[in-house]
Amino acid sequence: MMVAIEEVIRLVLTCLPTAPFPTTTGGSAHPSPSPSGAREDRISRLPDKLLCDIVARLPAKDAARTATLSRRWRRVWASAPLVLDDSDLLVLLPGGGDAHRPARINWMSVTDAVSRVILSHRGPIRFLRLTCCYMELLARYGSLQHWLCLLAERGAEDLVLVNRPLPYELCLPADVLRIASLRTLYLGFWRFPDTAGLPRGPAVFPRLREIGLCSTTVDAGDIDYLLGCSPVLEKLSIIASLYPAAHFRIRSRSLQCLVFWHALAIGLDVVVAPRLQRLILWKGCPGMPDTAAFPTRLRIGYATQLEVLGYLEPGIHQLMIGGTIIESGTKMIPSNMVPSVKILALKVRFGNRKEARMLPTFLRCFPNVETLHVLSCQADEPTGKLNFKSWQEVGRIDCLETHITTVVFDKFRGERCELVFLKFILERVQSLLKLVVVLAYGHQASVDEMLTKLKSLTTAKRASEYPTLLAVARDGDSDRCFQRVSDLSVSDPFEW
Repeated sequence: MMVAIEEVIRLVLTCLPTAPFPTTTGGSAHPSPSPSGAREDRISRLPDKLLCDIVARLPAKDAARTATLSRRWRRVWASAPLVLDDSDLLVLLPGGGDAHRPARINWMSVTDAVSRVILSHRGPIRFLRLTCCYMELLARYGSLQHWLCLLAERGAEDLVLVNRPLPYELCLPADVLRIASLRTLYLGFWRFPDTAGLPRGPAVFPRLREIGLCSTTVDAGDIDYLLGCSPVLEKLSIIASLYPAAHFRIRSRSLQCLVFWHALAIGLDVVVAPRLQRLILWKGCPGMPDTAAFPTRLRIGYATQLEVLGYLEPGIHQLMIGGTIIESGTKMIPSNMVPSVKILALKVRFGNRKEARMLPTFLRCFPNVETLHVLSCQADEPTGKLNFKSWQEVGRIDCLETHITTVVFDKFRGERCELVFLKFILERVQSLLKLVVVLAYGHQASVDEMLTKLKSLTTAKRASEYPTLLAVARDGDSDRCFQRVSDLSVSDPFEW
């Protein structure tokens, strides 16, 4: 269990926002001597506004050291927008630091240093990332609540608050919900506070655009509260949620990106989300190998701008569109289709006959897909495979006949059921311009063996006149990147 916890912590830390600009450790804030040997302080001649911007871009230690230069520099640091990542203040305990004895963090020293910075700094707070403070101790003596009140007073904009050194299910102080100036809020390893009796409505978080809940215990009411209090919210991410929660209901007029990243849920109901463009589902959880034991009811309601969806998994997701549960053989009518989706990603175990038969049904729900990603997974217990005749007997699928131009087949292992599906794609997709096959890394079959099997596709019947076939061998398995899938400027988040 401890190994799983460490994996979850590493996963969460990779998903957290970093400082708005890169900082470098080391160096000196003191002016360098001129070639003649005399010290000429030209930097101090700059206007205060420019000096504040310079100081805000320094690592925390270097920024604080500028206060020792002169009285003016002390004023500059105290009034500059605070950008603080407590990992810049990291202190390691003596001993360790090798493969046998990993270095240990001196949690108390980091906590004391952060406390001195927050209490002595009087300027606005631009960015605060706390992942190395002793949160349980701070909460016990009321210091954390005091910090949060100061953040509210000083207009904190971006806040990352992670409960360390161990992920106890510590209750998050409700004071964090009173920081109306926030634009970004990421919470890690907390139990969400009781919102009964707290102020509600758009005045609570009038500027909040991004929320990340990382291994944080939340329920449907917590999500309702956050969405109802955030009128300009664009991104909501549920990250590393190890235990299935209640049904999440999404009602937001502003939300554009919804991410369930290594997260489990009993149900996800997109009720009203007219601006939602991207719905990302990635269910693999560290320490929980069999996520198929936790099915999810996914309902897509009013989401007229949804363009990117995936990974849908026939073995896990029970898809519901409007009021219709999508099953094999469901008759397709406009009310149970989502015509706005242009990029669709599916995760399929082709060795499982039931899952493979659901794939055409899922495709019929999205008639205007242009790019199709298929991630092939190995079935633990194969239950029969579809042969080529079975695929030929599949009826009309609109997106294959008219819209799809690119198909990416990932984790190809050279199995016959995979080849049969690829032949089906070549035979059916009439507008196909590119078929990319990504070879499974580290599979028992060699790259040469897989390429030999793919050669049979060169003689397969083709519906499109000039499709390009590409086989790609990666040096290693590239893990899905949270930052990429949640970046709305990336047109196709499933390209790795």
